[in-house]
Amino acid sequence: PIFVVTFLALVSVVGLTQASGQPPAQTPLLHPTFALLDASGANVLDSGQPLSAMQTCGQCHDTDFIADHSGHANLGFPSLNDVGLESDHPWDISDGYFGDWNAIDYRYLSPDSAEVIDLTTADWIMLFGDRVVGGPPTELSRDGSTPLDELRVSAANPETATLNAETGKLQSWNWDTSGTLETNCFVCHLNGSNNEARIASLERGEFAWATTATLLGTGIVEYVDNEWVWQAGAFQENSELDRDFVAVQDPSNENCGQCHGLVHEDPQELLTLTECSDDNWQSYTTGLVFSPQRISASGANISGKAEADRSWDIHAERLVQCVDCHYSLNNPVFYEAEFEGRPEHLIMDPRRLDIGDYLLQPLHQFAHTDAAEDIVTSERIGAIQACESCHDASSSHDWLPYSDRHFDQVSCETCHVPQQYAPSIMQNDWTVISTDENGIEYCRGVEGGQISSTSDLIQPYQPALLSENRPAIGTSMSAYNLVSSWYWVAGDPEAPVSVANLSAAWLEEGAYPPDIFAAFDVNGDGDLQSSELAITTDEQVSLIASRLAAQGLESPHIVGEVQPYRISHGVVGGEYAIRDCQTCHSTDSRLTEGVLLANYVPGQVIPAFLPSDDFAANGSLIIDDEGRLTYQADFSEDDLYILGHDSVAWVDWFGVIMFLGTLGGVFVHGGLRYVASRKLSKHEGQRKKVYMYGVYERLWHWLQSGTILLLAITGLIIHKPAMFGFFSFKGVVLVHNILAAILIINALLSLFYHLASGEIRQYIPQPHGFFNQMVEQALFYLRGIFKGEEHPFEKTPDKKLNPLQQIVYFGLLNVLLPLQILTGALMWGAQRWANIAEAMGGLPFLGPFHTLIAWSLISFIVMHAYLTTTAGEEPLDGIRSMMFGWEDVESK
Repeated sequence: PIFVVTFLALVSVVGLTQASGQPPAQTPLLHPTFALLDASGANVLDSGQPLSAMQTCGQCHDTDFIADHSGHANLGFPSLNDVGLESDHPWDISDGYFGDWNAIDYRYLSPDSAEVIDLTTADWIMLFGDRVVGGPPTELSRDGSTPLDELRVSAANPETATLNAETGKLQSWNWDTSGTLETNCFVCHLNGSNNEARIASLERGEFAWATTATLLGTGIVEYVDNEWVWQAGAFQENSELDRDFVAVQDPSNENCGQCHGLVHEDPQELLTLTECSDDNWQSYTTGLVFSPQRISASGANISGKAEADRSWDIHAERLVQCVDCHYSLNNPVFYEAEFEGRPEHLIMDPRRLDIGDYLLQPLHQFAHTDAAEDIVTSERIGAIQACESCHDASSSHDWLPYSDRHFDQVSCETCHVPQQYAPSIMQNDWTVISTDENGIEYCRGVEGGQISSTSDLIQPYQPALLSENRPAIGTSMSAYNLVSSWYWVAGDPEAPVSVANLSAAWLEEGAYPPDIFAAFDVNGDGDLQSSELAITTDEQVSLIASRLAAQGLESPHIVGEVQPYRISHGVVGGEYAIRDCQTCHSTDSRLTEGVLLANYVPGQVIPAFLPSDDFAANGSLIIDDEGRLTYQADFSEDDLYILGHDSVAWVDWFGVIMFLGTLGGVFVHGGLRYVASRKLSKHEGQRKKVYMYGVYERLWHWLQSGTILLLAITGLIIHKPAMFGFFSFKGVVLVHNILAAILIINALLSLFYHLASGEIRQYIPQPHGFFNQMVEQALFYLRGIFKGEEHPFEKTPDKKLNPLQQIVYFGLLNVLLPLQILTGALMWGAQRWANIAEAMGGLPFLGPFHTLIAWSLISFIVMHAYLTTTAGEEPLDGIRSMMFGWEDVESK
């Protein structure tokens, strides 16, 4: 009834912690009582059969709709065996967990046509069921037409077979005996769900009982002598579950952590880290630890732990639940109408799904997940843009220069996840195999790559930065953990070598044969350590390839790949986030630090980043002298130009050569003048004082010269901050912008003055005879000045500039200075007028061009300052005249 369904919205969660068979002491829940039903719809008390969550929860909820609209349940099943499937690997048979091959897990759901079977459907459930809630892939045939327990049993069909580990042969699997794995609502919605018992049931092949096992420890069911026994004391007389045993809830962090990562919320228990294991997948791949406990107060053995006086994650500290961010997309509490469909005058559109309808059919596709990206339009980017959905960064980042530009180009996690304090997988090597038939792995942040006890020291690591393509937003720099993997492939078309074939190549009766020992036992102690299981020579490659080929595998060879895993957790508050601009804005910044990918490179095969539309890795993979592989980021191809970090080498070299050439020319010319002056008698011609420069001209000149000089100095600091580390990058940027504003205002006022007064004519060359006059003036500087000749042109208040000065000032004031102001303004306004800046080439063009003009201007200032020494009888006469207005000129 709709009343009952609506009543579910008032659920108040209280955990069940009492011993088996005893009702909990906490306040009872408001969730209505309900019957526990089996797959046929009968009460389990009467039938004694396994619990069916689909039937039980289906009494009020549309569980078929939920299973069909859940990324957790579908696992890529709708795309299974799609023709032309776009995926990471050509051998993938779906785009989800069921059929999407992963180099870390390595094991493979074998297609029906496979010659060598790695995992059948039943094997896949037993191996990977710990991260699966059940659903269509584990209930239906691969074409979706037939329940698995209705298929004809055949050992030749991977859907109705299992691989015998001892014989290596396929044998039939009876789904009637094991049952299928339906969607298990209680994994996520039961307070105190027993995930360990559920996994144990799956590993035993008792799939139908897995949902029942989830209730073990609640007092509702017991496992006695390998039999599941329903406890009548947990039920009312009407056979519905007693209210005291109803523990249905919104998923808690602990529920999510069962599959996704390490969640720790008990303040009385010290958090410890004793493994780097795929039991906690996101912790394993990204270093996730979701805990409010302070790192410095935890029980983890972390280098520099005393200084880490913050929580593992600020959201856990603030009691944020996973479902607060990863909410159902049709939840009316969070629902936002698409912008295109909402009238402009409505601030909030009240037309939304009724709570009863929502509880009947809640979408189990959650915000900020891959599933959300598949179904949410670009107008509702809040569902895929986690931080911005809750935080208005502009109100808290007023200290940040060009904040909008940073928000566009840098994801929040780049600065707010500065380090990860838990180990995570770094290198995965399946070119070799251990005696327990596993590959060799090395974890990031742990000496030796392995952690086995609380005494092992953990070294915090800095996430790698890649360019991420964010829907409806664009490219931004984001934090990732990079995992490198190597493995053998063979056949045509290529596919990973199965574990069975790999074991046969490496092992004989569970041990390494003599030729393997001879090739890999480096220290000669007769025992192969994990550190020795590494293919590093051509001879080792040939040995294993030949042993694989001997099994009939065609052209076996090693391939490598790098898989980035997005880091979104481990978020710190603003006081612990990166705030030092030079962390990125310097030559030797975080962006240039190589990220270690592997301690060695199997077969010397350089891996490739998996192709993806989600990220771009345009850096370089480099093998150092010790054989380690590192990734060197390069964002220049992503249209990112980072001031202080990026530069164009030829522009810098050209500018330096131009400046040094000018400086050298000044010293040579000045030295020759000095030598010539000692041989010449002092010129005795008549001179007269002339009021050459007015007050405003002098003010304008010195303000402009000083501003340009200071702009050049601050610009050099911004361009190469590593050379001037004692300056505040942020402060220098602010000063540079203020100086630029002063320059522009001064230039506009001077333009008005020169136009209004007519002084503009002084800077405009007269065409008639100008070329000859320019040559005459040049010859004076090159020859006449050394002979003591008079200046070829008389300087007067109405004609202050000689022809060479006119052409230089004309270029300076009409070309260089306007271009410098324009490029500087576009760089400053890149976040305000992004379209205009991009039309002009963006920062990758504007930045180097601005630098080139700056070198030209500073070279001009040097030349100009020197040439003032040629204006009068004494070297400083020209400078004095610009200071006081009066100048001694030759009287002709």
